[in-house]
Amino acid sequence: MKVLALSIALFAAACLLPALEFQQSHGTDVQWGANILAVGWSGIFAGVLAWYANPFWVLGLVLGLRGKPKPAAIAGLVALAIGCSTFTLFGKVLPADEGNVNHMTLVRTLAGCYCWLASLATLPLVAIFPKSR
Repeated sequence: MKVLALSIALFAAACLLPALEFQQSHGTDVQWGANILAVGWSGIFAGVLAWYANPFWVLGLVLGLRGKPKPAAIAGLVALAIGCSTFTLFGKVLPADEGNVNHMTLVRTLAGCYCWLASLATLPLVAIFPKSR
């Protein structure tokens, strides 16, 4: 349970911290974790898949809580792999609005991003340390 609690705590921290900094025509824009969690699903329309690590993370948590450490670890590893696709966004021009009028480019990952990735990475630990579930 300790590893799952740590994963949940890191995820919550990620929501409360600045996560990504984008360059736009009018300057820089810092996106906080909670905002990215709320609207990140729409990134699929621009080919951004990182947000979709979240459902795998939730699946891993459920499996971990149900005493299935190996499937939980697999879900966690899938979540981590998808989450790491965030780093492929550097230099990629992304739409900054629904009409694709304004654009933005990822210039920096911030503490919220790393807390989120750490929350994904701790989930597979349930397979390595099953007694700490």
